[in-house]
Amino acid sequence: MVNRDPIADLHRRLGRGTRPKAKLRAIVRAWWSDHGFADHPASVGKRLALALLERKAIEDKVAAIIVLGELLGDQLRTADLTGFARAFARRHLEDEVVVDAFATTVLGALVEREPGRADAIRSLTQWRTAETVWQRRAVCIALARLAPQGDGIPGITDAILLVCSTVVWSHQPLDQSAVGSVLRELARAEPVCVEAFFRRYARLMSKPCARQVVAGLPLTMRTELMAHHRRVTTIRR
Repeated sequence: MVNRDPIADLHRRLGRGTRPKAKLRAIVRAWWSDHGFADHPASVGKRLALALLERKAIEDKVAAIIVLGELLGDQLRTADLTGFARAFARRHLEDEVVVDAFATTVLGALVEREPGRADAIRSLTQWRTAETVWQRRAVCIALARLAPQGDGIPGITDAILLVCSTVVWSHQPLDQSAVGSVLRELARAEPVCVEAFFRRYARLMSKPCARQVVAGLPLTMRTELMAHHRRVTTIRR
């Protein structure tokens, strides 16, 4: 007989200790099937996932990501960003591995859906001014999913550059690496735009961030841009 409390039932199934992602996925999918959640409105699964995100155990948070990104990915909507933002504000997402997985799997599924994509991207760009580094990082990692396509997706280049022009002002290593990651991916499709951004904001970039940004560019351009970075970040007397 299936436990009537689905959260307690999942917690029992997960047990204690870390498990490989494949094992966690199998447990979550079996739990989902046994409770018949596929026959319920998507809102039910979303509420359960948000409740799982509030739990302290990393396994519970990973389970929530599996539910949202894999089981409900095609049911995610821009309106769901409000609940996700609340989870960041309440400090339920503060682990680098979990946040990056959430951004890639959940937010990535949302922005990759063509219907409503423009609204989702527009709403996500507002996260660039979030108080928590984790939420700012999440928008960068999410947009990195689309970045290699550049303006093959209307507006994505402008959205990424807007986000990075705000986040790059932060000295937090997590912010800097997030900017480096998304611009590195954008450089695959829009190297000229990324070069222009780099020249304008290089003085705000940490050395690791600068190296990330130029990593995929041709050697000559990479060498020139890193030399520019050294010039604008060197303290002169």
